[in-house]
Amino acid sequence: MRINRPHHNNMQNRMKKPVVPCEALRNGVAALSYAAAATYGTGKTIQYRSKDGSYVSTASFAEILKEASFEDASMARAAAALSQADVPEQGVKTALIMLNALLERGAQVGCTEDTWQQISAMLDFGISFASRVAAENNGQVVGGGLTLLTLCRPMRKYGRDHQCEQAADVVIYALEQPLLKLAEAAGFDGYEVFERVKALAPNQFFSLHQVGIENSIRVDAAHTDYIRVGLDLQKGTIRDLQAAGVMENVETVQQVLQFVKQSVKAVLDVASAI
Repeated sequence: MRINRPHHNNMQNRMKKPVVPCEALRNGVAALSYAAAATYGTGKTIQYRSKDGSYVSTASFAEILKEASFEDASMARAAAALSQADVPEQGVKTALIMLNALLERGAQVGCTEDTWQQISAMLDFGISFASRVAAENNGQVVGGGLTLLTLCRPMRKYGRDHQCEQAADVVIYALEQPLLKLAEAAGFDGYEVFERVKALAPNQFFSLHQVGIENSIRVDAAHTDYIRVGLDLQKGTIRDLQAAGVMENVETVQQVLQFVKQSVKAVLDVASAI
């Protein structure tokens, strides 16, 4: 009796398994992120041992990544991997917080190679969309983590339009973390601050069109409200940060997103640490 066997020449049925970051690098990124979060927005410094053996204090994590001789092996491994990316002069703390969130959540939900590639494409989209946000303010955007929050709704729409909603969930989780960490470093409940910011920017998180208000923004609209009300770290109050002059150049945000994108690839390219 002749048995017909399936042909596998094209390998179309290859299993798509989760791509998990190397544990040693993941632990190192987490440690760097925790150190960054502890000083985030506070003006306090971190002391590190330089490559010549002296001890130096700085608030710049760009300097730390480039100049520190880490005693912790996992941090040293992570810093070596991140050195392959274009380290920006500003915004490295924000980038480390986002990177840790991406790797942590990506591992939790079992991101495959395809999902990680979608996350990379979404970060590119965020870089492009940030220019649209800045166009209304002469190349500047609101600080305090608010511009990253502004990107959440466009990211959600991108995920629906490109059938990559799991990737969108991971990216949005990472975009929310800087505001939470800023609030916590200042001594506030991060989630309480987030909920207050969310309540003051309703069109960013739900559509008034859904509750019957005509001429309002549809949930699937290309336009998004730009979040301006956030935590003023100097005064410890929720206020309009644009009116308060808490602004930064859009290039800073774009360089952060680019660094995060490159860093994810650098970490995932390492299969194991020996």
